[in-house]
Amino acid sequence: MRSRAQQPELESPSRIKQYAVLALTVWTLLFVLLFFWDMQRGDQTIRELAIAQARAHYDKDVAFRLWATDHGRIYVPVTERTRPDPNMAHIPERDITTPAGNRLTLINPAAMVRQLNHDYGDLYGVAGRITSLQPLRPENRPDPWERKALEAFQQGTREVMEFTRIDGEPYLRLMQPLMVKPGCLLCHASQGRKPGEVGGGVGVALPMTRLLARERKRLLGDGVSMAGVWLLGTLILLFVFRHLNDVQRKRGLALAALVSSEERKGAILEAALDSIITIDQNGCVLEFNPAAERTFGYRRQQVLGRELAELIIPPSLRELHRHGLRRYLESGEGTILGTRVETTAMRIDGEEFPVELTVTRVASPDGGVVFTAYLRDMTESRRLEERLFFQATHDDLTGLFNRTQFEERLARVLEGIGLGGEQHAMFYIDLDQFKVVNDISGHEAGDALLCEVGRLLHIYTGVGDTLARLGGDEFGMILEHCTLERAESTGRQILEGLESLRFDWQGRALNVTASIGIVPLHTRRQSVKDVLSAADTACYMAKEQGRNRLHLFHPDDVDLARRQGEMRWVSRIHDAFEEERFFLYQQQLRPLQGDVEGLHYEILIRMRDRKGEFVAPDVFLSAAERYSLMQTIDRWVVRSVFSWLCSNPGHLRDLAMCSINLSGHSVTDDAFLAFLLDELGQEGVPADRICFEVTETAAVSNLAKASRFIEALRQRGCRFALDDFGSGMSSFAYLKNLPVDFLKIDGAFVRDIMEDDIDLAMVRSINDIGHVMGKQTIAEFVEDREIEQRLRELGVDYAQGYGVARPMPLELLSDHSVGSAGGAG
Repeated sequence: MRSRAQQPELESPSRIKQYAVLALTVWTLLFVLLFFWDMQRGDQTIRELAIAQARAHYDKDVAFRLWATDHGRIYVPVTERTRPDPNMAHIPERDITTPAGNRLTLINPAAMVRQLNHDYGDLYGVAGRITSLQPLRPENRPDPWERKALEAFQQGTREVMEFTRIDGEPYLRLMQPLMVKPGCLLCHASQGRKPGEVGGGVGVALPMTRLLARERKRLLGDGVSMAGVWLLGTLILLFVFRHLNDVQRKRGLALAALVSSEERKGAILEAALDSIITIDQNGCVLEFNPAAERTFGYRRQQVLGRELAELIIPPSLRELHRHGLRRYLESGEGTILGTRVETTAMRIDGEEFPVELTVTRVASPDGGVVFTAYLRDMTESRRLEERLFFQATHDDLTGLFNRTQFEERLARVLEGIGLGGEQHAMFYIDLDQFKVVNDISGHEAGDALLCEVGRLLHIYTGVGDTLARLGGDEFGMILEHCTLERAESTGRQILEGLESLRFDWQGRALNVTASIGIVPLHTRRQSVKDVLSAADTACYMAKEQGRNRLHLFHPDDVDLARRQGEMRWVSRIHDAFEEERFFLYQQQLRPLQGDVEGLHYEILIRMRDRKGEFVAPDVFLSAAERYSLMQTIDRWVVRSVFSWLCSNPGHLRDLAMCSINLSGHSVTDDAFLAFLLDELGQEGVPADRICFEVTETAAVSNLAKASRFIEALRQRGCRFALDDFGSGMSSFAYLKNLPVDFLKIDGAFVRDIMEDDIDLAMVRSINDIGHVMGKQTIAEFVEDREIEQRLRELGVDYAQGYGVARPMPLELLSDHSVGSAGGAG
């Protein structure tokens, strides 16, 4: 993997920006310098032009003076401007009069040139002037600048010029010496002038305003052009640098991505948990990551350049590998490229182990191909799969098959039954009184006993047979190719073996017996569900017959048919819950002693079958009691009643007591007590108007738990009634220990009190003792007015039965029903 020090460097965006600023600075400085150069050049040009013009004016003045001098005398009319010149008075012909009477005077060249310069200056602004250190006329005296120039001429200077300001305006002053010519002596001979000497100077004052204005205009135009070119160049530079920056940024991103990809590739190779091995088209190793080192035991340097087949492929698979590589290189056909396969690999010590393999192909820079294999050591995975499979199919405690696997094997056995008359047998083995072991010695002892029983049962199975733990203390066996006689014999051997088993736990010998149900398997028409149901029923019959015995299932067995009928009610009850075919009814009670306000009724449960017909409560409730479904029913009743009461607040105002029956299983269940307390804590539930009814038998079977249960709910404001009181032989003995509010006198005594004196005496005794203990009494099965009147005379507090009120749907008492309170007493 390329290190950071080896990575190619790219110009960073900040460096590109620096180059752009530098280029723009140089570009701008170039145009600034060019502008100043152009300004200097223009200034020089203006100066040169001004000097040329000044010299031209000088040459004009000199030429005109020479012309005038060469032509001798020039006469002009005498006017105010051209009066006779006193300096030429020595000339006799200075003044003449023409035949026509016009008076003319002689004008010297200097005067003529002076007048011409004056007029030219008025017209064009260019002032010419002739001056001398010894002027004949006062107006020709030199100013200080002209005096310096004239003095310089005396020293041999041929020209003097200066750019200056006159009256605040720019001018070019230029002066050259005026040499004395012979013609000049006409006027200046008196001054002692000699030809060839410097007689004075001719100067020109050229105004620069127009020239400078024209130069400024030119300079402005050039500046605008330059600015346009600069701006265009700047935009081009900005565009170029922006493009370069984008290119550089993209290259940087691409390189960073490449570097990152290489780093990730290196990191993946280094950190990958799977082995990654790259080979060339000759099958030689190019890359071997650390995971491969750990998996196969080789160091990377040991394998680079060596043939892969000789290193990690078992000898039995090497030729297959080489053949597949050659075939791919020759035809491009491959069977494993891009797919995930499981195969076998070999470690450095020759150990073979399972791997999961994926192979990819990539073109190499030299035009060939390289192959990268990703291998995952499946050793632990296979072990985990086997362990998970074992856990999914076996019981954690005993190591036997679990119920799911048992049912699958049973299904295979049933499917395999053909027309050849094969016979098999299924055993359903339920330990007797196993709960006693847990209660006395603890669950640890119970678990150890189950394992010991499993080992014992395994003795009676052969090859192909199945032994499983179906539930808590229940075992199942399938003996294949087993006749009915052999099944019965094996069952008796199991009973004898269990009975003779001596299981010692912490110095205590624990005995164990079992009840066994045996079902012959002889037709494929039998289903797994039917077989299990039959075996369970047969086992139950063995328990009912006294335990420690076996019962063979026969389809025409009456007892078995009854038992199976009850078992079918289990599924019917579940279906009724799912299909909402349970309904709440109520049967009202009538107070017998004076006026008692409010409604009093008992909640009853009704069930409809799928045809809509009512099922007798004793039928489905007995099955529910036997198969531990009463708690489910009790929970549904409690929730439904509480919900209905909360949704009918108007009815609550008229309600005095609503009685709900609870089964013995619910009364002794701590979880059900917690459920009831939680439901009573819901908002709107009237605990003080709820009365729970518990049968005498249920209360007596676990008096301590029943007492705690009743007391906990009474603390919440609930009341309790002891149902079917008097049916037990010791009813009065335990009555004082049960904190109930009502005694419901068993209807078996009530219905015959008009004919049977003993029943009458029993009712009277129960009522009297109940009152002595501060409890109210309720008489059940009150079928007519005579019984009701007799109960009133005995002092019984409430009457209930068809002679008082028939059971009616609870919905008829809802706030939306009319006349719902009819019949209440």
